[in-house]
Amino acid sequence: MVLLSRVAESLYWMSRNVERAETLARILDVNYNRTVDRNAAGRERATRVWRSVFDMAGISAGVEETLDGASLASAAFERCTFSTEYRTSIVSCIRIARANALSVRAELSTEVWECINGLYLFVEAQSPRSVAREGPSSFLRSVRDTAQAFGGIVDATVSHDDEWNFLQIGRYLERAAMTARILRNHDFSDESAHEWQRLLEMCCASEPFAKAQRLSSDPNEALSFLFLHRSFPRSIRFCTHEVDRALHRISETAMGAYSNEAERVTGRLQAMLDFVQIGEVLDEGGDRFAARFAERADAIGSAIQASYFPRVPVG
Repeated sequence: MVLLSRVAESLYWMSRNVERAETLARILDVNYNRTVDRNAAGRERATRVWRSVFDMAGISAGVEETLDGASLASAAFERCTFSTEYRTSIVSCIRIARANALSVRAELSTEVWECINGLYLFVEAQSPRSVAREGPSSFLRSVRDTAQAFGGIVDATVSHDDEWNFLQIGRYLERAAMTARILRNHDFSDESAHEWQRLLEMCCASEPFAKAQRLSSDPNEALSFLFLHRSFPRSIRFCTHEVDRALHRISETAMGAYSNEAERVTGRLQAMLDFVQIGEVLDEGGDRFAARFAERADAIGSAIQASYFPRVPVG
């Protein structure tokens, strides 16, 4: 391929980190509103929810193990948003994305650079204290909206060749992995409408699901929508398909065949998602199925790293 491995890797990680920041901002916004602004949440339930948010974010609860309720919500928001100790906080993700963008500035359109640099400057100007004055939602929605706009700007201003394909791979692999993290932490024993609505909102799926299923309140249909829907852009199946297509566009290998390990493991996972039925997912357990998918998504990431960004020993 003509594209340098170094450039491809920077584009891939830039896209993954913007996507992670967007998803984490939405997760925090949904849960903050539902457990702090609602008196009906209940302290025990709120505590359970926020401990699951730490896991979704890939962040250890640490000293927050001794907290509960509103105190835990504030600690979770601050750590998941502003912590520089973890590479998966919102601030860290945006810093990593901007650093990667800076390293390949010549490959990006002006509009893409201005979007990601503007997001970086906005976040760097904030602090837990300044955000607290207006409430977390305003800040989180600004992060989410700008990160979502980033994807549209990329699609509209970057030529759809190898550079764009690596941006697509990063976006959709991270999106699939984060959806799996959300599902892995969902309490499937709680079939209340409130809990399933929270799940759909964290996946940006509330309105699409209502339109597709005509206001269905069946939890199994919601689960099928998030795992297996063919055209919803945040379902695990759709995201895996987009990664598979982008890999084949890069190698110019026919769909259904493979030329490297990344295409093989992605194609195998895609085939499983194409043919599995929601009943089989339920028999295994939605959380266990999501955990198994997350492991395979990690394997895809490792295979992409080995196939396109190999670490070559020096000396």
